[in-house]
Amino acid sequence: MESVFVNGPVGKLEASLHAGWSDYLFIICHPHPHFGGSMDDRIVLALSNILNELGTSVIRFNFRGVGRSDGRSAGNKIEVSDAEAIFDWASVEYPKHKIVICGYSFGASISYNLSRKRPVEGMVLIAPPTNLLEPRPQFIKDSLLVLASRDQFVPAEEAVSFFQDIFESIQILEDDHFFMKTLDELLEILRDFLKEKLSGI
Repeated sequence: MESVFVNGPVGKLEASLHAGWSDYLFIICHPHPHFGGSMDDRIVLALSNILNELGTSVIRFNFRGVGRSDGRSAGNKIEVSDAEAIFDWASVEYPKHKIVICGYSFGASISYNLSRKRPVEGMVLIAPPTNLLEPRPQFIKDSLLVLASRDQFVPAEEAVSFFQDIFESIQILEDDHFFMKTLDELLEILRDFLKEKLSGI
Protein backbone atom coordinates (compact mmCIF):
# COMPACT_ATOMS: atom_id res chain seq x y z
CA MET A 1 0.00 0.00 0.00
CA GLU A 2 1.29 3.42 -0.97
CA SER A 3 0.32 6.84 0.38
CA VAL A 4 0.06 9.50 -2.33
CA PHE A 5 -1.08 13.10 -2.65
CA VAL A 6 -3.01 14.14 -5.74
CA ASN A 7 -3.51 17.71 -6.94
CA GLY A 8 -7.16 18.59 -6.41
CA PRO A 9 -9.27 21.66 -7.18
CA VAL A 10 -8.51 23.30 -3.80
CA GLY A 11 -5.14 21.72 -2.95
CA LYS A 12 -3.67 18.30 -2.28
CA LEU A 13 -5.92 15.26 -1.78
CA GLU A 14 -4.69 12.50 0.48
CA ALA A 15 -5.01 9.05 -1.06
CA SER A 16 -4.01 5.44 -0.46
CA LEU A 17 -3.09 3.24 -3.42
CA HIS A 18 -2.94 -0.54 -3.36
CA ALA A 19 -1.68 -2.00 -6.65
CA GLY A 20 -3.13 -5.27 -7.93
CA TRP A 21 -2.38 -7.66 -10.76
CA SER A 22 -5.55 -7.22 -12.87
CA ASP A 23 -6.17 -4.43 -15.37
CA TYR A 24 -8.98 -2.96 -13.25
CA LEU A 25 -8.59 -0.02 -10.92
CA PHE A 26 -11.29 0.90 -8.39
CA ILE A 27 -11.73 4.36 -6.93
CA ILE A 28 -13.65 4.30 -3.63
CA CYS A 29 -15.46 7.42 -2.36
CA HIS A 30 -16.15 7.67 1.38
CA PRO A 31 -19.23 8.74 3.43
CA HIS A 32 -20.18 12.29 4.38
CA PRO A 33 -17.25 14.33 5.75
CA HIS A 34 -19.49 16.23 8.18
CA PHE A 35 -20.46 13.01 9.96
CA GLY A 36 -17.05 11.44 10.39
CA GLY A 37 -16.69 9.97 6.91
CA SER A 38 -13.17 9.31 5.67
CA MET A 39 -11.20 6.87 3.54
CA ASP A 40 -10.73 4.82 6.72
CA ASP A 41 -14.47 4.20 7.16
CA ARG A 42 -15.15 0.53 8.06
CA ILE A 43 -17.17 -0.18 4.91
CA VAL A 44 -14.68 1.61 2.66
CA LEU A 45 -11.86 -0.44 4.19
CA ALA A 46 -13.85 -3.65 3.82
CA LEU A 47 -14.54 -2.87 0.16
CA SER A 48 -10.88 -2.09 -0.41
CA ASN A 49 -9.79 -5.35 1.19
CA ILE A 50 -12.16 -7.51 -0.86
CA LEU A 51 -11.11 -5.74 -4.07
CA ASN A 52 -7.46 -6.29 -3.20
CA GLU A 53 -8.19 -9.98 -2.69
CA LEU A 54 -9.68 -10.09 -6.18
CA GLY A 55 -6.45 -8.64 -7.58
CA THR A 56 -7.68 -5.19 -8.56
CA SER A 57 -5.84 -1.96 -7.86
CA VAL A 58 -7.66 0.30 -5.40
CA ILE A 59 -7.50 3.99 -4.61
CA ARG A 60 -9.14 5.32 -1.46
CA PHE A 61 -8.96 9.06 -0.89
CA ASN A 62 -10.09 11.77 1.49
CA PHE A 63 -12.34 14.51 0.19
CA ARG A 64 -11.25 18.11 0.75
CA GLY A 65 -10.91 19.02 4.42
CA VAL A 66 -10.72 15.40 5.60
CA GLY A 67 -7.57 13.88 7.09
CA ARG A 68 -4.55 15.42 5.38
CA SER A 69 -6.49 16.69 2.35
CA ASP A 70 -6.39 20.45 1.86
CA GLY A 71 -9.40 22.75 1.82
CA ARG A 72 -12.73 22.75 3.62
CA SER A 73 -15.54 20.29 3.07
CA ALA A 74 -18.71 21.62 1.48
CA GLY A 75 -20.55 18.35 1.96
CA ASN A 76 -22.49 18.65 -1.26
CA LYS A 77 -22.25 17.99 -5.00
CA ILE A 78 -19.16 20.21 -5.38
CA GLU A 79 -17.01 17.39 -3.98
CA VAL A 80 -17.45 15.56 -7.28
CA SER A 81 -14.57 17.74 -8.52
CA ASP A 82 -12.32 16.00 -5.96
CA ALA A 83 -13.31 12.63 -7.41
CA GLU A 84 -12.68 13.98 -10.92
CA ALA A 85 -9.14 14.93 -9.88
CA ILE A 86 -8.50 11.42 -8.54
CA PHE A 87 -9.96 9.86 -11.72
CA ASP A 88 -7.83 12.08 -13.96
CA TRP A 89 -4.67 11.28 -11.97
CA ALA A 90 -5.40 7.55 -12.15
CA SER A 91 -6.05 7.79 -15.89
CA VAL A 92 -2.58 9.27 -16.42
CA GLU A 93 -0.75 6.99 -13.99
CA TYR A 94 -2.55 3.83 -15.15
CA PRO A 95 -3.53 4.51 -18.78
CA LYS A 96 -4.18 0.85 -19.62
CA HIS A 97 -6.44 0.17 -16.62
CA LYS A 98 -10.22 0.09 -16.70
CA ILE A 99 -11.48 2.41 -13.97
CA VAL A 100 -14.51 1.42 -11.91
CA ILE A 101 -16.03 3.91 -9.46
CA CYS A 102 -17.32 2.74 -6.11
CA GLY A 103 -18.85 4.55 -3.15
CA TYR A 104 -20.77 4.25 0.07
CA SER A 105 -23.46 6.69 1.29
CA PHE A 106 -22.41 10.28 0.40
CA GLY A 107 -19.51 8.79 -1.54
CA ALA A 108 -21.93 6.70 -3.59
CA SER A 109 -23.79 9.82 -4.68
CA ILE A 110 -20.52 11.48 -5.65
CA SER A 111 -19.53 8.33 -7.58
CA TYR A 112 -22.81 8.38 -9.48
CA ASN A 113 -22.40 12.03 -10.41
CA LEU A 114 -18.80 11.39 -11.48
CA SER A 115 -20.05 8.80 -13.98
CA ARG A 116 -21.77 11.64 -15.85
CA LYS A 117 -18.44 13.41 -16.27
CA ARG A 118 -15.87 10.66 -16.81
CA PRO A 119 -15.81 7.38 -18.82
CA VAL A 120 -16.09 4.83 -16.02
CA GLU A 121 -16.01 1.11 -16.89
CA GLY A 122 -18.44 0.12 -14.16
CA MET A 123 -19.99 1.26 -10.91
CA VAL A 124 -20.77 -0.10 -7.45
CA LEU A 125 -22.95 2.06 -5.19
CA ILE A 126 -23.94 1.32 -1.61
CA ALA A 127 -26.84 3.28 -0.07
CA PRO A 128 -26.57 6.51 -2.13
CA PRO A 129 -28.71 9.44 -0.86
CA THR A 130 -30.91 10.37 -3.82
CA ASN A 131 -31.15 14.06 -2.88
CA LEU A 132 -27.57 14.56 -4.08
CA LEU A 133 -27.98 12.77 -7.40
CA GLU A 134 -28.11 14.36 -10.82
CA PRO A 135 -30.69 12.74 -13.14
CA ARG A 136 -29.24 10.25 -15.60
CA PRO A 137 -31.65 8.32 -17.82
CA GLN A 138 -29.00 6.14 -19.48
CA PHE A 139 -28.46 2.51 -18.47
CA ILE A 140 -25.08 1.90 -16.81
CA LYS A 141 -23.31 -1.28 -17.89
CA ASP A 142 -21.65 -3.46 -15.22
CA SER A 143 -23.38 -1.63 -12.38
CA LEU A 144 -24.39 -2.85 -8.93
CA LEU A 145 -26.54 -1.05 -6.36
CA VAL A 146 -26.85 -2.32 -2.79
CA LEU A 147 -29.55 -0.88 -0.52
CA ALA A 148 -30.74 -1.51 3.03
CA SER A 149 -34.40 -2.26 3.72
CA ARG A 150 -34.44 -0.22 6.96
CA ASP A 151 -32.15 2.60 5.86
CA GLN A 152 -32.68 5.68 8.04
CA PHE A 153 -31.41 8.06 5.36
CA VAL A 154 -32.03 6.38 2.01
CA PRO A 155 -35.55 4.93 1.70
CA ALA A 156 -35.14 1.72 -0.30
CA GLU A 157 -38.38 2.13 -2.24
CA GLU A 158 -37.43 5.65 -3.31
CA ALA A 159 -33.95 4.53 -4.37
CA VAL A 160 -35.30 1.58 -6.37
CA SER A 161 -37.70 3.91 -8.16
CA PHE A 162 -34.82 6.23 -9.07
CA PHE A 163 -32.39 3.52 -10.21
CA GLN A 164 -34.52 0.67 -11.57
CA ASP A 165 -34.00 1.54 -15.25
CA ILE A 166 -30.38 2.58 -14.80
CA PHE A 167 -28.61 -0.16 -12.86
CA GLU A 168 -27.91 -3.69 -14.02
CA SER A 169 -28.33 -5.25 -10.58
CA ILE A 170 -30.10 -3.96 -7.45
CA GLN A 171 -29.77 -5.90 -4.19
CA ILE A 172 -31.59 -5.09 -0.93
CA LEU A 173 -30.27 -6.37 2.39
CA GLU A 174 -32.27 -6.62 5.62
CA ASP A 175 -30.37 -3.99 7.57
CA ASP A 176 -30.04 -0.25 8.20
CA HIS A 177 -27.76 2.36 6.60
CA PHE A 178 -24.65 1.14 8.41
CA PHE A 179 -24.85 -2.57 7.43
CA MET A 180 -23.71 -3.65 10.89
CA LYS A 181 -25.39 -7.08 10.59
CA THR A 182 -24.96 -7.79 6.90
CA LEU A 183 -21.50 -6.52 5.94
CA ASP A 184 -20.26 -10.03 5.14
CA GLU A 185 -23.29 -10.60 2.93
CA LEU A 186 -22.71 -7.27 1.21
CA LEU A 187 -19.11 -8.23 0.45
CA GLU A 188 -20.19 -11.59 -0.91
CA ILE A 189 -22.65 -9.88 -3.25
CA LEU A 190 -19.86 -7.60 -4.44
CA ARG A 191 -17.45 -10.49 -4.96
CA ASP A 192 -19.95 -12.54 -6.96
CA PHE A 193 -21.01 -9.61 -9.12
CA LEU A 194 -17.47 -8.59 -9.99
CA LYS A 195 -16.36 -12.12 -10.82
CA GLU A 196 -19.33 -12.48 -13.17
CA LYS A 197 -19.26 -9.08 -14.86
CA LEU A 198 -15.68 -7.92 -15.01
CA SER A 199 -13.32 -10.03 -17.09
CA GLY A 200 -9.88 -10.66 -15.68
CA ILE A 201 -11.02 -10.79 -12.03
